[in-house]
Amino acid sequence: MAERKQNWYQRFAKWFGPSLYLEAGSPKMGLGGLNAFTLFSSTKRGKKFSLGMKESGLVSLNADAALEIIAGEENDDGGEDILIHSRNGTIDIKVNKNGDVRIHGSNVLVTAEAAIDLDARVVRIRGDDEISLDAPYIHSRGKRGNLVPKSFLAQASFGSFIGADVLSGFADQAANLAAGLGDLPISDLADQANTALSGIQDQLPGMEDQLKNAGSEFAKQAEEFASSDAVTGLGDALKANSGAFANFGQGLVPTGL
Repeated sequence: MAERKQNWYQRFAKWFGPSLYLEAGSPKMGLGGLNAFTLFSSTKRGKKFSLGMKESGLVSLNADAALEIIAGEENDDGGEDILIHSRNGTIDIKVNKNGDVRIHGSNVLVTAEAAIDLDARVVRIRGDDEISLDAPYIHSRGKRGNLVPKSFLAQASFGSFIGADVLSGFADQAANLAAGLGDLPISDLADQANTALSGIQDQLPGMEDQLKNAGSEFAKQAEEFASSDAVTGLGDALKANSGAFANFGQGLVPTGL
């Protein structure tokens, strides 16, 4: 394939001192196409800056060191000093290495017509005074935490004699294993199950003693009730009024059958 013919007669270049250079109409093909113009500057220490425009319309601003944008010194307080508009595309902000993206202000407002997605390994929200959620439908989903609904294990063992520390430790390790956060051998699971069972067995003697004490106490109270004056007087009253109950039921059976 033959090389494209380069027209160097349309090129304009001029130096404005030792550190500022302007070039327009260069026939050299770059990554973004031909250069419509390039404004280039460098310092004595070799730090470079360039402002350029490609024939495709792409405008690039590049600095070896920091890039600072300051505006609004003469504006009224609370006005809009720096405006960034994207009419048809996306605004993409990237930090390629170890830096942070920081936004500071008295109030930071993020508004979206559709959705706001936060996707990270760890998401933290902290408020010194208040954190409020207001929506027709709010739900949480996870394997552990105080915002996760109670698991079946927690609900089934609620109010039981099994210690909460044994259950929580067993559930946490099982959740870590399910989430791929740890390697829990089968023997460890067996040890956890045996610990829970031993906790139940340790409670059984106490439960037996409590049932024995409750049974003896009930027998004692039943004996005292049977020998009480109320029960004895009731028997005497029935004997004294035995005649009143002698004809009870007569007249209820039809005669002449």
